[in-house]
Amino acid sequence: MTVVTAYKALVASGELRPDPEQAAAAARLDTLAQQLAAPKASGFFARFSKQADPRGVYLWGGVGRGKSMLMDLFFANVAVEKKRRVHFGEFMLEVHARIAAERRKEAGEPIGPVAAAIADETRLLAFDEMMVTNNPDAMILSRLFTSLLESGVAIVTTSNRPPADLYKN
Repeated sequence: MTVVTAYKALVASGELRPDPEQAAAAARLDTLAQQLAAPKASGFFARFSKQADPRGVYLWGGVGRGKSMLMDLFFANVAVEKKRRVHFGEFMLEVHARIAAERRKEAGEPIGPVAAAIADETRLLAFDEMMVTNNPDAMILSRLFTSLLESGVAIVTTSNRPPADLYKN
């Protein structure tokens, strides 16, 4: 089932009222789901392919707009084996613990190995309630997300803030 089909079923059953913004977000999530389900090019010709890895979707809006519900529909219906859905705050606690473990190894810069480990574990990260509240986390996320996206990990997240206001300090 697609996200749009699941969304339309909820509208048809009366559980949801039609909302054009939710319908558009469901369609965008379906596009990402299709991109993630498509087989990656491999072999000799893959290195000449211009096909980029899917990057993700950032869903933002006020409280009660249906972002988490759409994320649930997407996550339940996306055909990706290695996927993870987690609250953003919990994810950041894990990232800080992994960085601390890498620093104890005294093997150099810790974010690269942390990103590589996460990329080995998952192809899709789905975060609920993304919010950046301090400079160190902003710097970590910039480097971590860049590495994850370069490794082919797609990121889907919800937030109450527009992207430009994600970190306003």
